[in-house]
Amino acid sequence: MVFCILFSVFTVANTNSFYTEQYAAVNAEKATGMSMEDLDKTTAMLLDYLNDRRDDLDLQVEKWGEAKLVFNEREISHMVDVKNLYATAAKVMYISLALALIIMAYLFKKDGKAQFFISAVKGYKTSLAVAIILCVIFGVAFTVGFNSFWTLFHEIVFTNDLWLLDPRTSTMINMYPLPFWLAMCTDMLIRFAVIFIAIFPVLNTMKKYFTR
Repeated sequence: MVFCILFSVFTVANTNSFYTEQYAAVNAEKATGMSMEDLDKTTAMLLDYLNDRRDDLDLQVEKWGEAKLVFNEREISHMVDVKNLYATAAKVMYISLALALIIMAYLFKKDGKAQFFISAVKGYKTSLAVAIILCVIFGVAFTVGFNSFWTLFHEIVFTNDLWLLDPRTSTMINMYPLPFWLAMCTDMLIRFAVIFIAIFPVLNTMKKYFTR
């Protein structure tokens, strides 16, 4: 479940087309004074930075008809924290996958094919119930109070207030206003639900095959 959650997060976060669609939806060109081309360049830079393909966030774009660096010092400092969080989450994702595969391989060898899939289906039903409850809880939170959820998330994962950005001076907050994050989190939640639910018919088919 941990792997599926984080896999959903990373796949959405690294989909370039999602950003372009949301820039249009939140009218980021008007809010930032930047062209869509420069917004896309900024996206590519941010994803390269988060995925450790570059070390800086120095990009000059045209804002309101003037050549300027896209982000200010406070925004760049905040992105250092974001990159650290991103790297930690990636490690947790890979470790959780490795542990799951090791445990499954051990049980597969210990219990045999038939018993392994019987136990897997039984255990998965419990996990699916937990996943459904989580999806409902977060779905309600996104629908009725996403601002409070998003604020609480930042207060928990960050140890400073660099994430508090002024829309009068911050390009980042105007590129990524609250509706952008609501759309991203909703996509992540839907993707997790689809992936996790899709596991059941696979397990059930394997169970039927090996217990015939």
